Amino acid sequence: MKIVISTKPVTRGQRRRAFTVVELGASFVAVAMLFATLVPVLGGVRREGKDIVCLQNLHRIGQASAANAAADPNEFLTPKHALTDTTSTRFVNASWGGKSGVGQPVVGNDATSSPWGTLAGRGPATRPLNRILYGDVFPDHQSDPGTFAANWLDDTQLDLDVYRCPGDFGYTGNHYLSWRNSGLSSFDHYGNSYAVNARFIGVPGGGCFLSSNSPFLRPASRIPSPSQTILYMENSGRFANQRNYGIDGCVFLGGGTGENSAPIHGWHGADFEFNTAFCDGSVRRVFIDGHLHPQPDMGRYPNDGSYDLFRCVINRGPDWRMDTLPSPPVQTTINCYGSGAAPDPIG
Repeated sequence: MKIVISTKPVTRGQRRRAFTVVELGASFVAVAMLFATLVPVLGGVRREGKDIVCLQNLHRIGQASAANAAADPNEFLTPKHALTDTTSTRFVNASWGGKSGVGQPVVGNDATSSPWGTLAGRGPATRPLNRILYGDVFPDHQSDPGTFAANWLDDTQLDLDVYRCPGDFGYTGNHYLSWRNSGLSSFDHYGNSYAVNARFIGVPGGGCFLSSNSPFLRPASRIPSPSQTILYMENSGRFANQRNYGIDGCVFLGGGTGENSAPIHGWHGADFEFNTAFCDGSVRRVFIDGHLHPQPDMGRYPNDGSYDLFRCVINRGPDWRMDTLPSPPVQTTINCYGSGAAPDPIG
């Protein structure tokens, strides 16, 4: 066998076509550094994208609410659920629109027995804003037979994305413990990622009925400062204004929590920042860190004699407000104790 060995010298160009171990290592380091730099940027882009979708959802919901007010003889922005007059106020905030929730089953682990579900009378067919956004496409399956009726379950799995905030990853602090304990998103627990601004005042006692101190059950024309008055917001921030409760003797309004100093996380990367829709149809992210203190001039606001701590329900910040003072409270038929489940403590 004849072996031929080339004696032709290797040129510099040929030597440069090969990478040395040192050069390969340096390349890997450069790529790793670039990746480490891009990951936070890409994460921020994803959060911003979810933030935009969340605001778009609130804008659509706000438009539907304006359409409701235009057609409703009561001029309500948020339509009234059929169970509003006979239920605890804890169910009011999410039952205006959305799918069936599965949180806090009443019977064992059967999610279809959730108090926010079809079996309890709060399925998608009963949530009134659905008819404006989707039409009459949701049959009411409440009376379907069987403990595990298929239609009850189907109502919990509806993909009603307008009510789902993409950043909704669940409990973020100072909300009902049942939500925290469920480990679910707000969309799955309640059937809705967003809460309506429904605030009530009243003095507990025999024959007590609550009055609305918010846009809920109030004619749109009787809402002062609609561009600053909150109509809907991310459910994660529903109780953010309670951070200062406990100041000036207002501890009783905090659901037993007193002054809450723990941060409440928004769903888009910042504490106390929540996407919000206002009564004039505008949407924006709002910083809500407790109610305004010191309190505004109380001489401007009415006092019906039965509620001498009106200042405790003046909830405002620099560019937002939850109360509708000085417009008088609107009397409702909601009992102070409600007829729903026992009060769910806030954590």
